[in-house]
Amino acid sequence: MDEKVIKMINEARWADGQKVWNRLEEITFDPMQCQEEFVSRLVRENAKTAFGRDHGFEHIHNLDEYRRYVRLTSYNDYPAYIERIANGERNVLTAYLTDYLSPLDGYKLLPQSRWGIQTYHDYGFSAGLFVAGNHGLLTDGMILNLVDNRIERLPSGIYKGNLLGRLLVKREFDYDQVYVIPVDVANASNRTDILYLQALFALKQRFISIAICDQHDKMIELLRYIEKHWPRLTEDIEHGNPYIKGDPERAHAIREIMEAHHIGTQMVDQLWPKLRCMMIYDVDRLSASFELLRTYCGSQMHFVFTGISSPIGTFSTTLHLDDPQTVLIPDSVFYEFKPKEANNYNLLLTLDQLEIGRSYELVVSTLSGLYRYKTQKTILVVGRYHDTPTVIADKE
Repeated sequence: MDEKVIKMINEARWADGQKVWNRLEEITFDPMQCQEEFVSRLVRENAKTAFGRDHGFEHIHNLDEYRRYVRLTSYNDYPAYIERIANGERNVLTAYLTDYLSPLDGYKLLPQSRWGIQTYHDYGFSAGLFVAGNHGLLTDGMILNLVDNRIERLPSGIYKGNLLGRLLVKREFDYDQVYVIPVDVANASNRTDILYLQALFALKQRFISIAICDQHDKMIELLRYIEKHWPRLTEDIEHGNPYIKGDPERAHAIREIMEAHHIGTQMVDQLWPKLRCMMIYDVDRLSASFELLRTYCGSQMHFVFTGISSPIGTFSTTLHLDDPQTVLIPDSVFYEFKPKEANNYNLLLTLDQLEIGRSYELVVSTLSGLYRYKTQKTILVVGRYHDTPTVIADKE
């Protein structure tokens, strides 16, 4: 581990995050102007795509016309278009280069344009690192990456896999310098021993400062695995194996910690003294098990709840450390909102019409080629940041 290189990379990432934050500061003062500009550009730049021609984009000139003439859609409206993208065809749903597909609900696939991926990187990754860095948590330690990084290349040259995993392995130099689990292990699609390898590499590295989890249960699963299998893991760390060099000193330290440990109690700060921050991506799926994660971590652990997002789009982004309240992003998607109590989609609201304390289902138009898409995700408006609503996931 080269602490100087890690510090340099983290400082660069914090600077990237500051640019994102500065942009967010500006657009949240007048979100509807940003939304109108977003739709105008979306329609104009995608008028000659297959979807744009099929839906008369060339005759749409403003936001009202877009909402009037483009009907609401669901996933069933897209498989034929997505198949064309998977076969390598361009300008199908969007004019923006689309060379990636992400799974949704286990079996569906959604396209990801380069612009959509960049937005996800900005608001789902860089913004979180910026918040962590502002609290002194982006240090010279490494990053524990518990993210599904498996990527498949289709015969057409299109890639398929987890979107967050794609971001983490995109720059292999950064990955190999900063992340605990090697890229060839993290994105191996045929490994049956992935949990063992995650635990082995995690325990071997004492100097970890941040963990990234696309699902918080993965961290719990890792810690439970360590509780059960630490004797074997420690033996392998002491003597080495084909994956790691032997480290008797680290093995001795782990033995002392685990021999005194009681199942289901605090252990993270003992195994990794610098680990003080976790970036959590499944904020709309947090369950009672999250309290168990807090127990394992102890009171010194901080959490960055990165926002509400999915392969459909990036809907909100973090504002404050340890706060699940996130802010909607006016230049990420075009939002429409169905009041939760409404029986149909006849009266959809725009971002400026939301009321604090009420819940709404999201309908979005995205940078990756989904138009007026019914997400079936429900958010609860809890406040405002400047003139833009802040939300939490509504799981009731």
